[in-house]
Order: sequence, then structure tokens, then C-alpha cells
Amino acid sequence: MTLLKDEVLHILEKRKGAVVTGGQLAQILGVSRNAIWKSVHVLQDNGHKIVSIPNIGYKLLEDDDSLSKQLICEKLSTTFLGRSMTLLSTVHSTNQYLREINLATVDNGYTVVADEQTLGRGRRDRTFLSNKGDGIYFSFLLKLNDVKQEVRLFTICAAVAVSRAIEKICNMRADIKWVNDIYCNGKKICGILTEAMMSVELQELDCIIIGIGINTNTVASEIKNFATSIQEETGICGIRNQLIAEILNQFELVYFDYTTQNKKQAIMQYYQNRLFIIDKKITVNEQGNTFLATVEGVDEDGGLIVKNTNGETLTITTGEIQLHQAEPQLTQS
Repeated sequence: MTLLKDEVLHILEKRKGAVVTGGQLAQILGVSRNAIWKSVHVLQDNGHKIVSIPNIGYKLLEDDDSLSKQLICEKLSTTFLGRSMTLLSTVHSTNQYLREINLATVDNGYTVVADEQTLGRGRRDRTFLSNKGDGIYFSFLLKLNDVKQEVRLFTICAAVAVSRAIEKICNMRADIKWVNDIYCNGKKICGILTEAMMSVELQELDCIIIGIGINTNTVASEIKNFATSIQEETGICGIRNQLIAEILNQFELVYFDYTTQNKKQAIMQYYQNRLFIIDKKITVNEQGNTFLATVEGVDEDGGLIVKNTNGETLTITTGEIQLHQAEPQLTQS
């Protein structure tokens, strides 16, 4: 059941920057003005930028970036992805949240969104800084059922979806670093973590959890030299709800293109067009074997094609890469 405060926030969000009287809110929601007043105070205590104007009404400031499940869902054009959703104020990790619940009780495409992660993580259990209100942190579940496509390519589908969504909503180019990072103007802005879940009974791949973290507002000082945010690059703020919805919209399109429309080649072409490391020198760390190479592209399955210093052409399918120009070790993978 939607709480009254969420309904009040939803109305103020839709009229952001404009004054809405207490009487209007009370009439729309069928409650007393006192109930509206109490709800507004709860929202203000929770950090929402609502100005109370005595004897006039309430205004949600333009730079407020409050998360709203209703607003996210209103902007969805998906058939299944995000149609079942949980919005949390704080969680240890959205991926871990999905790993801990009984997945049989939730729908395919179930999505969990958080305003803050206390133990946000990336690949190889690295820390992903997830401060309250500073970014987008969400994960969604894909139940594979009869889908037999290469699991690794779902990460590539997610990278393509995030890139397209950022470019559409924020009007700036979003490049990709193999295999799961999004960069803007040479700095990291997003990390993607894909995790596979096995069926205990059948001992086969059962579902996939895809977690996405994007810096939207403030960037922590300890990562500022190599990370950036939507606001720092564009000056845009207050778009978290819209961007979450658009990523889900774009991912479902790419997902269907991949799984049912046989458009894998088009997906890989977009991915390669946004891969900013082509022709760059990199350090490859593959299962403890470290060597220098130059990136030539990706193959049809998302493997990174490189040429080592001996002139040999290799395809990297696991491991990690770093730009040879001493890319920082502390990353938000």
C-alpha cells in the first residue's frame, strides 16, 4: 500500500518548482490538511527539499533529487522489467538483497532500487562508494527459463543500455571500457556487476542479477581524480527517477533484440563504437598472467581482441585490463 507521504511527494514531484496549496493536496488525496502537514514534515525530515510557505502551500525545489517509485514506474515503457519494484532508503547492496530473498516469490524483471548502499560492491568484491543521494544504485533479476544465450553478453547488453540511456537523458556521450564500465570525458561514471545464480536442484544456471551504479551528483573526494558524475559533467540534477526508468526501458529493448530478434551483431556494433580503448595500450591481467597489449576490438561474443608486444593476436575473455597510462588501482568496478 502506498503511504500518504509517498502520494504527497508524487504530486509535488510532478509539479516540481511550483507551489501546491495544502487544500489542493488534501482534496486530491481525500485527507485533512493536518494529515498533509504531517506528511510534508516527515518528507522534510527524510531530506526532501520541500519549502513550506505559510498560508500559501508547499514547493518541491527544482534541484531536489528524491527517489520516487511512482515516478519511475510512470516513465517505464517495459513489458516486464521493473514492473515489480521495491524502493529502499538504505540497503547493504542491491545485488546482495536479491541474492538473499526467495527468488521464486518474485517476478521476472523484479527490480530493487536504493538511495544508499552501505556495502556497495563491484567485481572481485571491490568497494563501490554509494553515498546517500549521490547516485543511482539498483539491481534487477532476469529469470532465464528457456533463454540459452551466452550469459557474459548480458553484461554487454547492460553497458549498451546504460550508454544509450545516459546519452538520451543527459545529452552527453557515454563511452564503454571493456567489459562493464561507463566513462564520460575520460572518467568513470558507472559500474555494472552481473552475477549468475545456479539452481540447487538442477545444478544449472537459473537466473542473472544485474546491478548498476551511476554517479549522478557529488563525487567522493577519494575517487575524484578518476571518477565523475552526471552533475559534474553537465550541471544536470534531479534526474535519478527518469534515468533509472530509461535504463530499464533501454535494457528491455536490447534484451529482446538479443534474445528474440537475432540482433546480436547490431548490439556488438554499438558496443564497439563506444569502446574508447580501441588502439590504446593496456595492461592485461588474465589469471595471474600480466602483459602489455594494444586493443584491436571485440569479437562477436564480447571477447577483447588484443595484440601483444610479440605481435600475437589474442582474445581476452576473463581477467582485467588497465590503460597503460597508470590508470588508478582504486576503482568502482
